[in-house]
Amino acid sequence: MSDTIIAQITPVGNGGVYILRISGKRSIIVLKSVLRCSLKPRYATYVSFYDINNEILDKGISIWFPSPKSYTGEDVLELQGHGSNILANLLIKRILKIPKIRLAKPGEFSERAFLNKKIDLIQAEAISDLINASSEAAIKASVKSLQGDFSNYINKVINKIANLRANIEYELEFSEENINFFQINFFNEIKKIIKDLTKILFLSKNGVRLNESVKIVISGFPNSGKSSLFNMLSCKKSSIVTNIEGTTRDLIYNQINFNKHIIELVDTAGIRKTKDEVEKIGISLAKKEINNTDILLFMIDSSKNINIQIKKFFKLKAKISSKIHIILIFNKIDLNNINPSVFINCKISFICISIKKKIGLKNFYKSLKNVLKNYKNFSGESVYIARQRHIQEIKLAKKELLLGKKNFKINQNYEILAYHLQHAQNFLNKITGKINSEDILNKIFSNFCIGK
Repeated sequence: MSDTIIAQITPVGNGGVYILRISGKRSIIVLKSVLRCSLKPRYATYVSFYDINNEILDKGISIWFPSPKSYTGEDVLELQGHGSNILANLLIKRILKIPKIRLAKPGEFSERAFLNKKIDLIQAEAISDLINASSEAAIKASVKSLQGDFSNYINKVINKIANLRANIEYELEFSEENINFFQINFFNEIKKIIKDLTKILFLSKNGVRLNESVKIVISGFPNSGKSSLFNMLSCKKSSIVTNIEGTTRDLIYNQINFNKHIIELVDTAGIRKTKDEVEKIGISLAKKEINNTDILLFMIDSSKNINIQIKKFFKLKAKISSKIHIILIFNKIDLNNINPSVFINCKISFICISIKKKIGLKNFYKSLKNVLKNYKNFSGESVYIARQRHIQEIKLAKKELLLGKKNFKINQNYEILAYHLQHAQNFLNKITGKINSEDILNKIFSNFCIGK
């Protein structure tokens, strides 16, 4: 980290302002040669930015963050100028003429913050997750991780394991008495730790899923209102709506944000027997999508023979995975004066609505929110943004504890028990970065954007 690095930390292109960040020992030289003034630490100051010929390139705000009270833990200078891409590039070129200053690599500012112990690895990853969050729920969970909530949870478990290891070392060195008491106490403690890890796994898996879209397929019989529902949820007319059966033949996709989550919405061809070869292909694709969805919204035309449609639906349902959440929607209730209602049976929600007349839509939205909540399997507790590597390390730590507990019951060997506990602790330390390898760090920070 001997080099001083620079990067534009705002998006490239013209805008209101550009912001450049310089981090490293030679930031002070940039301050003296480009700004040609002194700055009060952590105060915004309006200054001129000079080129190498002592001519003003731009004027703007500058903030000086002397080490260690900066984002990276190094001396940091931030320059904010008028949002011209050309101006930003000219100023970067001017600063790069100073020896031993280079362009920052992707994620290098955050990597330096991690290496200088300003943040741990979970918090560093949370920065990237916050930038790339695809929903409001993911943003909130990323902020929790960035604030250190997830790290604190992991560190509490690490401390419990470390205390248990210390007790084992004490027993091995000094104590030949109260072995039975120690064994009982050990099993109680290790059960608590395994329970903690199980809870963290639950929260972590939910955190991973926050950035994953939920797939919702709209299917049903021809002219039941599938495309109308698709357009309603999309808040725009994406699907063609007509009175002609078989209008929708291809799969139509749209990504929407519903109830703080990203939804991949799919409109499909109406399910029926047909001689039209093109429509047959569309129906075949629809059936494949039905078995490849998280939630199925199946439409029935309540103005036609409902009993026949329900029989056909349950015949189709027999081939659908039981893991798929289904909402059976009886549309067009305005045509036969059916009251809007909701009925839930066997994990299927039955809802009566009229999309055209906007009857019963509150019930529909409420039911969809409940199904989404159950699908996400959220509890009232905090959910943290987690990554697959976190889940993998937690699983390995839990496995080591279970093996240690099992082996100790069989052979009463304290050395082997200590071995399993140490490995469990090491797996958890990898999550926060207390134990790391260059390959892991390169893989994590290379996925960051330049300027972070």
